[in-house]
Amino acid sequence: MNKKAHATKVRLLGVQASEVYPSGTHSTEVQSLKTHSEELSLAKVRSAKVHSVEKYDFSEGRQFFFDTNIWLYIYGPISYPDWRSDVYSRALKEIRASEGSIYINCMIISEFVNAFARIEFKQQSEFVKYKEFRNSPSFQPVAEDISNNVKKILKNTLTCDPDLAVVKLPEIMDTFEEGRYDFNDLLFAEVCRAKDLIFVTHDRDFRDLEIEILTANERVLG
Repeated sequence: MNKKAHATKVRLLGVQASEVYPSGTHSTEVQSLKTHSEELSLAKVRSAKVHSVEKYDFSEGRQFFFDTNIWLYIYGPISYPDWRSDVYSRALKEIRASEGSIYINCMIISEFVNAFARIEFKQQSEFVKYKEFRNSPSFQPVAEDISNNVKKILKNTLTCDPDLAVVKLPEIMDTFEEGRYDFNDLLFAEVCRAKDLIFVTHDRDFRDLEIEILTANERVLG
């Protein structure tokens, strides 16, 4: 696959992606966010407030946190046309038009990079083992493509990496012990809860983690 052919406009399972972000100033500094109640507990999970991304009124100045799967639908590898790519790209444009803020942290970036690389690995047939593919010259254009897309994301997002001194890790681990949740998902939910961010995701695993959700997944909306 010619990676440079889609270095500017790529998608997971996607059709041709339009540039949803205007060119702008790279902002990696942590901006001050609205602080939510510090008394919220991860140990007490209740149903989330869920909105349809296709019907949502993007009010001015709202703050959002995109799950890894959303970035992959917008900026992941090309495969085949998928309606989710269009839906979440439109939502992204709406957020930018309403002067909303989109936040990201290093864990999301790490998941995006690793998932992108493994999707590309599965689309090739030369290598059987992922590490062989990653260490081969064939991976270089893939790495370049991933880098270009991460830089696009970073230019239009604000950082909100969790402060381990503030994050309630003991409560997160108590919930993790139940065996129902991914650790990263619990941490993402805690970030959204603490900073009053709307979580944009296509994953139904967040429905009972007491955060506000924006999605196109009918199983989450139902």
